[in-house]
Formats: sequence, structure tokens, C-alpha cells
Amino acid sequence: MILIVADTGPINYLIQIGCIELLSRLAEKTVLPRSVAAELLHSAAPDAVRTWAAAPPGWVEVLAATKIIEQSDLSAADREAIALAMELNTSVLLMDDQQARRCAAMLGVATMGTVGLLEMAAARNLIPLPVALEQLRGTSCFLTDEIIENALRRDATRRAR
Repeated sequence: MILIVADTGPINYLIQIGCIELLSRLAEKTVLPRSVAAELLHSAAPDAVRTWAAAPPGWVEVLAATKIIEQSDLSAADREAIALAMELNTSVLLMDDQQARRCAAMLGVATMGTVGLLEMAAARNLIPLPVALEQLRGTSCFLTDEIIENALRRDATRRAR
């Protein structure tokens, strides 16, 4: 069974660009740590994000980690996401924060960011990557030109095969 534990950022961005359903097509279950669910419901979150988080679909489960990792330079949501991924022996931890991803890697947890997930979906012909990346640029997601160019280059190479 493919299981994804997801952090706040990727869920937020996938909702904003209308691609949240990709998770249900790429994994049997997506788990949100309780602290991530709370962040998605925060009054500062976009309306669409709060609406989705208030009644997540059946393929999403909200769980609390039994033990949070000690890493003072990470947010509570990042620490809980990493801890829950470890507890559930997840297939992948979906998170964008580079520092949190390095911490997860040191603990043996495989990570993927929002762009990586969109690339995976494009490789399975679920979305056109250039369109999704352009929509992602319209959000608050931090994307350098290099990240976009590299993703588009990999996509073009894949499609040329």
C-alpha cells in the first residue's frame, strides 16, 4: 500500500492549484498530522484550503504522532510530520521545507516536494506539468527559476522518449 504523510505546504498548494485529487490517484491513503490539519484550518489559510480541511475526503486520515521528534529549529508541524512518517513507515513524506527534508533524510525518511509530486503525476499523464507549474507560481510557493526550468527539462526529456 502506498501511504503518503503530508505536511502543510504541499497540501495548501495542491488545493490552491486544483490538484489535490492527485494524491488519491498516486497513493491509497494520505495522512495528515493533527498539527498540519490545524494549520490548514487557520484563519490565515486561503478560503479554499480551510473549506477542504474542514471536511477532507475519505482518502485522507488525520492522526497524531505518538512521539514528536526533538528538533528545535523545525516547526511543530514539520516535527510531527517527520515523526508520523517514521511511525507509519510511510512510502513518502510530502514536504517542501528544505531544512525539514534534510532532517527527515537523516532519520531515514524519504521525502518529496510539491514539484516532485507534480512531476510524478505528469509522468503518469495525470496533468500537464507546464500548466501545473504555472499555476503553482501564482501561489506563495517559493520556486526559483532553476527549480521550474529543471522540472520542465526533465518533463520534456520524459515525453521525448
